[in-house]
Amino acid sequence: MNQITKEDFLQGYSPDKVFITSDLHLYHTNIIKYCDRQFDYSSAGCAQMNEFILKKFDALPEDCLIWNLGDVFLNLRIEESRIMNDIMRMKKNRKMNLILGNHDFRARKKPFSNYIEYFEHLGFDKVYKGALGCENIIFSHEPVFIDSKSSLVNVHGHTHNSMVSEDYFIGEYNKSFPKEKVNPAQYINVCMDANNFRIMTLEEIQNKIENS
Repeated sequence: MNQITKEDFLQGYSPDKVFITSDLHLYHTNIIKYCDRQFDYSSAGCAQMNEFILKKFDALPEDCLIWNLGDVFLNLRIEESRIMNDIMRMKKNRKMNLILGNHDFRARKKPFSNYIEYFEHLGFDKVYKGALGCENIIFSHEPVFIDSKSSLVNVHGHTHNSMVSEDYFIGEYNKSFPKEKVNPAQYINVCMDANNFRIMTLEEIQNKIENS
């Protein structure tokens, strides 16, 4: 796991001006069915979903920092210019960073040699592969195993509208992790599907941690 300083994570912004979200799945029609999103399961419904999500970013302050915890889009047939336009619409004059999600590794990265370079080319300011540790918080796409005796908290995406349960890491699907129970209070799901498409602030997340 990579470590990042608080200063590098905030990049000069206060916690109320740092926004964190995950799992937009732009252009992914099947996500409407998989996560019971509020749109028709069709290409037209997917277009409505994209615009609905982009308007959530339109409503953010002009001067802020956005952290996306992965799975930006999924449709290999989409022209690069379209997804670049969407990313720049989300970004505007803001800063926007990305922790790569599992679906991001399915994008066509050529002619770039790696996905970090590719997503920086699309418009993200900083792109990271793997979890980032910052003080007592681990920011990641997929949930990471945390010993229940630890003081760490995992802010994650990937699970959509499902929350990490105490036996999340026991099943065969997570066989690469220790088969031990965890404390669900140490996990904060920032997926769009878990938060009614609302983009959370770091201040809100810190308050959740303090009150848990």
